[in-house]
Amino acid sequence: MDPTEIPTPIADTGMALADIAIAIAVIFIGGALAAGVYLLSFRLEKHLEGREATGAHIVENAIVALRHPLPIGIAAIAVYIALRYVLDLDRTSPWIGDPRLPEVISIILVSWGVANLLSRLVRSYGRRFISGSEREDGASLVDIVSVGVRYLVWFVAILYLLNFLNISITPLIAGAGIAGIAVALATQDVLSNLFGGVIILLDKPLRVGDRVRIDPYTGTVLRIGLRSTRIMTVDGLLATVPNSRITTNIVVNYTAGTGYTTVQVPVTVDYHIPIDESLAVLEEMARATMASAPPEWGLRDHSVRIGELGEFGPVLVLSFSARDETDPLAVRNAVYAHVAKAIWSGRLATGFNRSAHEDGSPDAAAFPNTDERRDGGA
Repeated sequence: MDPTEIPTPIADTGMALADIAIAIAVIFIGGALAAGVYLLSFRLEKHLEGREATGAHIVENAIVALRHPLPIGIAAIAVYIALRYVLDLDRTSPWIGDPRLPEVISIILVSWGVANLLSRLVRSYGRRFISGSEREDGASLVDIVSVGVRYLVWFVAILYLLNFLNISITPLIAGAGIAGIAVALATQDVLSNLFGGVIILLDKPLRVGDRVRIDPYTGTVLRIGLRSTRIMTVDGLLATVPNSRITTNIVVNYTAGTGYTTVQVPVTVDYHIPIDESLAVLEEMARATMASAPPEWGLRDHSVRIGELGEFGPVLVLSFSARDETDPLAVRNAVYAHVAKAIWSGRLATGFNRSAHEDGSPDAAAFPNTDERRDGGA
C-alpha cells in the first residue's frame, strides 16, 4: 500500500474533530454569554428598583421583559453559527441554510419581548392609576387587559409570520371562525360568567369588602374573579356566586348605601279600645324593643302612627330605623314578643276576636291555637 494514501483519512478525521471542537466552543461561549446576560438583568433590576423616574421605570420593565428572550436569542445565534458555518450542516440539512430561518427566529423572539414589555407596562401603569379603595378589584381588571395585550401581540406576530412564510391565512381564519363558534356554544356558561366578571369590574355594583345581598345570600365580598364572586355569608359560610347571576339579578349593596333602612311592624287593635290608649301602649312596646334589641341592629328613631282603618280595627304601624344588614323579620319578632305580653296582661286588645273581649279574656286572635295549647295540645 502506498504510504502516501494512509494520512488522508487521518487528516480528514482530524479536521472533523477540530470542527466539532470549535462548534462546541462556540456554543459554550454563546451559552456563557447568555447566562451572563440573564444574571446581569437581575442586578440591573435591583439597581433600578424603587426609582420613581418614568425613564428608570420603563427601563426596569424592559429589562424584566427581555430577561428570557434575549439570553435565548444569544444562545440560538451561537447554535446557528456552530451548525451552519462551523460544521457546514446546511449541506446535508437544507433547512439550516434557509435564509428565512434567522428571520423567523428573530420574529418569534422580538414578539416575545414586545408582548412581555407591553403587558408589564399595562399592568404597572394601570395599577398606579387605581385608588386605594379600588385596588383589589381594579387590579383584576388591569390583569385582564394585560393578558389581552399579550395575546393580541402574539396574534399579530403569528399572522405576520405566516405571511412571511408564504402560508395562506385565509383557510386558517375561516377554520378559526368555525372553531370559535363551536367553542362559544360549548362554553356558553363560562363565557357568560367571564363577561359578567368584566362587567362587574367596569360597572362596580360591588367591591371587595362590601356587605351585599345577592338573593339568597347576604354577606361580605371576599374576592371578585373572572368566573365567580366569593361571599362570606352572615352564617360564616363561603358562597361562590357565578358572575352571570350577579349581572342578571338585583344586588343590594349595604356598604354603598346610607347604611340604614326603615323597618315597619303593623299591629291591628280593637275599635272598642280608645285609640290613644293603644298608641300609648305600642309606644311603650317600641321603647322596650329598642332597649332589648342587640346593638348590631342599630335601632333608632322609632315612631308609632295610624296606618289605616282595617276591617277588624285600626292598623297601627311601629317604624324603626335599623342598619341595612339587619333582618326585618328579627325586628318584627322582637316587637311581636312585647306585643304578645301586653295582650296577655290585658293592656292591649286586637280587633280580630271580638268575642274574646266580650268575655273579658285576653285577646286570643294573636294566638289562634290558645285553647288547644291550654288543653295540652289535644
